[in-house]
Amino acid sequence: MENKREIGNKLEEIIVDKIKVIEPNCRRTKNSGASTELEDILSKYFLVQCKVDNKHKNIIIKNEDFLQLTNALPINSKRVPIFANQQMDGRITITLLLDDYFRTVYRSYNATGEIQ
Repeated sequence: MENKREIGNKLEEIIVDKIKVIEPNCRRTKNSGASTELEDILSKYFLVQCKVDNKHKNIIIKNEDFLQLTNALPINSKRVPIFANQQMDGRITITLLLDDYFRTVYRSYNATGEIQ
């Protein structure tokens, strides 16, 4: 059986693979939280924190974890803070701020006249 760290590493790889579609140089950070790299994934578009929760059937996000992520974002940064959470059933969800979500939706709509 995989331990929490191995599951977390796989979660980070899944997120990196998704971001690499638009940003080929995206990568996992080394020792996130224990080095100068605060986020789990290094990206010019996103500030990503990943958490694995093997204890709850519901989606649980600790407020202090989400605040730590959003507070790590430099002032005037255009990066979108994303909190990726994998639950005990393997489902992966992301949480982002309402304004960040709709800014992305509006850009898609303005570019194409539709939400793609």
